[in-house]
Amino acid sequence: MDKILIEGIQAWGTHGVLDFEKKYPQPFTVDIELWADLSASYTTDDLQNTIDYTKIYDIIKTVIETQKFLLIERLAYVILEKIFSHDKRVQKIKLRVMKNNAPLGGQFKHVGIEIEKNRDNILKDNTSNANTTTIAASNVTNTDNTAVELEKETAGYKAVLALGSNVGDRAQNMQKALEMLTDSADINILNKSKLYETDPVGYADQEKFYNAAIFVETALNPFDLYLKIKDIENTLGRKTTFRWGPRVIDIDIIAYEGCTINTKGLTLPHKEYMQRAFVLQPLSDMPDAVEVTGLTMSLIEKMICCANDANGIKCIGTL
Repeated sequence: MDKILIEGIQAWGTHGVLDFEKKYPQPFTVDIELWADLSASYTTDDLQNTIDYTKIYDIIKTVIETQKFLLIERLAYVILEKIFSHDKRVQKIKLRVMKNNAPLGGQFKHVGIEIEKNRDNILKDNTSNANTTTIAASNVTNTDNTAVELEKETAGYKAVLALGSNVGDRAQNMQKALEMLTDSADINILNKSKLYETDPVGYADQEKFYNAAIFVETALNPFDLYLKIKDIENTLGRKTTFRWGPRVIDIDIIAYEGCTINTKGLTLPHKEYMQRAFVLQPLSDMPDAVEVTGLTMSLIEKMICCANDANGIKCIGTL
């Protein structure tokens, strides 16, 4: 079994029991060791035959920056779950999460947790939790035979997502992203906007964008939805560039039903969408989605007229 090392990952998060820890991001440091059979990479020199370090790094950083936990033990375990779920070749993980500014009231370097788990350990833990949930549900008295199943089918929250692309085959990129969202068991697409071609904002020396919006119902909480979206972007080949730069695909959560979040990794509602016609115009195609944003159709129309990019939008068809 081969071992991959990534040491000294830095990220800022709001994890802890005290009020200031929940409100103000603090630095965390992560070291990780992953065991997998990488023998195929010895002879092929093919990236497909090894673990993608970038995605492992992104998972760790995203969990720390977009989720909130009282305990770093839970934080570490969720990171393990996400990595095992991401790549089935990973058979064992040793993870160390260090909280650099823990409130101990004295001099110290850091406080941390170290967890070492095999893939089978995680599967057993999840199976045990699932069995506990099933047993608890079976003890509930149901006076209506259809009520429990109906609640399962309709459970979820509404959210508005914005999609954009200006690298390669823009229409195909948008379609692939839509297909991956549709294929997710946790996401149900309720409505789609038309497809628009728009002028770039913030950095003009690049290709025009294709933009659209979708209205979804999801069983995922905002942070897990964010992780799902980032995974789709990475799968479709998005690379980190500069702000307002070109991108193969961009998927943003614009609004999530009844939710206000302000963390370093995730802000809801999206902090800039009310000034962007390339988001507002597709949103106006879906009156049922407008309610989730807390706006009205008349207000959106006024915002579109006031947006700096309003003149650079052209409808080119359907998504």
